[in-house]
Parts: sequence; C-alpha cells; structure tokens
Amino acid sequence: MPTARDQITFLRQLEAGISKTRIEPNDSIICAVSGGIDSTALLLGLNHFPNRYKSLTAAHYNHRARGNDSEKDERFVRDLCTQLDIPLIVGRADQGSDRLDENTARRLRYDFLSETAERIGADAVAVAHTTDDQAETILLRLARGAGIRGAGGMTHRRSIKIATSRNIVVARPMLQISRHQTDRFLNALHIIARHDVSNDDWSRYARNRIRHRVIPELKTLNPQAVSAIVRFAEIMQSNTDLIDKLADQAVQRASTGHRNTLLRIPVADSHPIVAAEVLAKMYRTSADPETQLEQTHVDKMLDLLSIGKSANYNLPNEVVFWTDHRHIGMSREADQANDIVPYPDAITQPITLPLPGQADLGNGYTITSEVSTPPDEFRETTSDEAWLDRDELPTNSLSIRNRKESDRFHPLGMSNDVDLSDFLINSKIAASWRDRIPIVVAPDCGRIVWLPGVRVADWAKLTSRNPTALRLTFRRNQVPSNEG
Repeated sequence: MPTARDQITFLRQLEAGISKTRIEPNDSIICAVSGGIDSTALLLGLNHFPNRYKSLTAAHYNHRARGNDSEKDERFVRDLCTQLDIPLIVGRADQGSDRLDENTARRLRYDFLSETAERIGADAVAVAHTTDDQAETILLRLARGAGIRGAGGMTHRRSIKIATSRNIVVARPMLQISRHQTDRFLNALHIIARHDVSNDDWSRYARNRIRHRVIPELKTLNPQAVSAIVRFAEIMQSNTDLIDKLADQAVQRASTGHRNTLLRIPVADSHPIVAAEVLAKMYRTSADPETQLEQTHVDKMLDLLSIGKSANYNLPNEVVFWTDHRHIGMSREADQANDIVPYPDAITQPITLPLPGQADLGNGYTITSEVSTPPDEFRETTSDEAWLDRDELPTNSLSIRNRKESDRFHPLGMSNDVDLSDFLINSKIAASWRDRIPIVVAPDCGRIVWLPGVRVADWAKLTSRNPTALRLTFRRNQVPSNEG
C-alpha cells in the first residue's frame, strides 16, 4: 500500500537527480510528458521544486500511432497540466501510422522537443528515463556490440545543438529512480497515468524484448540484476571519463589549428583505446553527436592511421575520414575539406627568381635569394632554407614550377639521379602535397636545384671550399607542423 513515505522517498531522489543534471535556478525547463507513469511522475515531481528552476513548461508529442488511445494520452496530459497550472505545448504527427518504428518515433519526438526549446528559449529538456530504462539501454547496446562508452549507458546530462547553434541540455534526473518507485509515487497521489499497450508488444520492439523477456530471466539469477547492471554502467562511465581526458590530451598534442584535422603521429602513438576515442570525437563533430560508429569502422580507421598512406574511407552519415603520412581528418562529403597543404596553389606558368631577389608564389608564399660569403661555421639548416654553391649556378635567375612526369632529382646524400615521383613517395610526402611543391630549377640545364620543405640537390649543395654562397629561403603564410 503506497504511503506518504513513498512520496517523500521519490521526491528526495528526484531532488538529488536534479542536482546531478546541474540544472540551475535561472534555467527554463521543458518537461517531456507522454502521459505514462514515469513522465507523469517527473512532471509532478518537478512541479514540487519551483525554486530549482526559473520556469517549467510541459511538452507532449502525439505520434498518432495508436488511434483513439493516442488522443486519450493527449487529453490526459492537457487535463493534468490544467490542474497543475503548467503551460503545455503539444506537437502532432502530420499523419498517423501504426507501423512506427522505435528509431523514427524517437527522432520525431526529439525534433519536436528541440524545436520547442528553440522557440521558447528553454535551457534544458527533462526526460523521464529511470533505472530500468538505463538497464534496458545497456543490455540493448551490449547486444549490438557497444564499446566502453556505449556500455556506460545514459548520463544525467548531455548537450545537444539546436538550429540556432545554441546548446541545450537533455536532463535525466530520474536515472537513480526505479519504475516501481514512480508507480508507488503516483499511487500515493491517487493518480492513474496512461498505459501505452505498445510497450507490451515484445515481438515487435527490441527494447520490449529486453524488458519483458531478458531482464526477467536475469532476475532469476540475481533479483538485483537491474541494480547490478546500473553499477556496471557507472564503472564504465568512470572509465570513459578517464579515456575522455586522455583523448583530449592527444588532440591537444596533435592540433594543427584546422577544424577536425590532426597530426597523425601523436594519435597513432596513443593507446588504441585512446586513439579510437579521438576518432569517435572527430566523428561526433562531423555527424549527429548521438550516432554511433560500428567497431568495423573504428578498426578500419585505426589501420589507416597506423599505415599513414594517403587514403579516404567513407563513414555513415556522409562523413569521410582521410589520412596521409602527416595528417588525419574528417568532414562531411558536402563540406569543403580543409586545405592543409603547406604550399601555394598550383603554379600555372614558371616564375622567375632573381639572384639576388624574391619570387612571389601567391597565397602569401615567397622564395627569396641572397648572395653572400659562406658562414664561418656551416650549420645544418631547416628544410625551408637552402645553402647552395653559387659557382654551380652562374645564371642571374632560377625558375620555379611544379613537377612534371619526366622529372628526375639528385637528392642530397645520394650518388645519382632518381625518379622524382618515386623519391617523393619514398620520402612519405603526402599525395596532396606533391603536385604543389614549388620546385626550384636551374634554367640553363633544367636540373632541379631544391625542393622547398623537402631537400636540396646534392650537385648544387654548398661545401666548405665554396667562396660564394647562395642562400634561398622559403617563407610560408602558415606553417603546419612537419612532424612525422
């Protein structure tokens, strides 16, 4: 027999749950109300704590999936809100269907709640997920191959972005309250909520099969099975928090300054679980944050990440993962990819570099030349600087162009010429870079003098016996890291 103690117990647990959602006294709250036991108890409970938020609005979405029963649900919610003097916003499906699947119903409901939050300027949407819902969600995810994050179940609070690019909170203050407790709370108040008979149809809906067949079997093994599953989720959430922090640190180490584009090596050197979370974060930035990648997708990206070849891999929701020797990135197919190539746009006509002088390559990139005596102590230079033998380059200018199929190159430290394309591939120069490297050529003999950012030609190098030096400097308008 439900008693006043049941009311007090429920309200105390709800207040603790509200604290875990971090709802603030100046927040405007929407309470999603279907008319069922759990959401009705949530609305009544929230109404008991008017000082915990700025305003409370109820929202009901009528899927029109159960004919007259759906209309009765809506009337029940309308009457309840009138009695409680709580504003109500109702959404209705354009066309009813008795074959509505779980995922579509959820998407329509959350679309309505997001649009409502946007329209009235709400800060949070409170939903009535209970401990039982948490256990069902975890079992369902595990059955579908979830990882650590999925096994952590639902959280008390998560943010979603609405059309105005403003974040609102989905709050779950009842995750520590059982369905049995919500039922006793309403019974103590002598309120009979609506019952959705589709929740009894275990043959049609996966969640109902978990609820009516799997969990009862588990309870024969352990009467506290639901509590045990929820404790397991709490442990997984704690592990997820740690992995989140490690992944954030990896992202910081791999930052390029470009959106959703990272240096490959810092991610590849991370523990596979951390690297997988970095990839998952990148995916959630490009796709719906609620979407989940399958393990096969993650494994494929980890393989590409470790290999470091230039490759593209199509993911769900029209997202493309790409990688080269130095970088990884992710974006929607429709979005323009970040241009992280550290070279100017393609050179359509050869550019003259006076000796001494400067050549403007466009996009803020330049190559300058100066003639001087060699330094007293010749030091190793960066790949954006070349010290050359002036006597080997007797002309008054050099020419700058992009590569040709017939190009051959005599790299510093090698004994003879090699095919330029083979050299760039063996040097692990990203495929997207190769056609945009501004190649410096001696116009009299056509030989390559220098590949800025890569290597100088052995035949043109400065040695200690040269009385005159030619110094070339490649200046970039932006300097992506060359780590890797």
